[in-house]
Amino acid sequence: MNENGIPVTYALYPDESHGLARPENNLSFMAITEAFLSRTLGGRLEPIGEAFNGSSVRILNGGDEIPGLDGVVVDSE
Repeated sequence: MNENGIPVTYALYPDESHGLARPENNLSFMAITEAFLSRTLGGRLEPIGEAFNGSSVRILNGGDEIPGLDGVVVDSE
């Protein structure tokens, strides 16, 4: 997708499996999803605020696609 110029955000939750059991991780995932839907469909976007507090999320790619992601750990690996 990157090679074709399609923006993609890769969020990894190292302490989760196929689902999101921890509420903190679920909330951060919903914030990422809301940012995607806002960008794609042109709707409103609530500021991320504290949505990532306590979450184990690691943004491996495309962190710049999510407004307000400045304070979240972004891995460059």
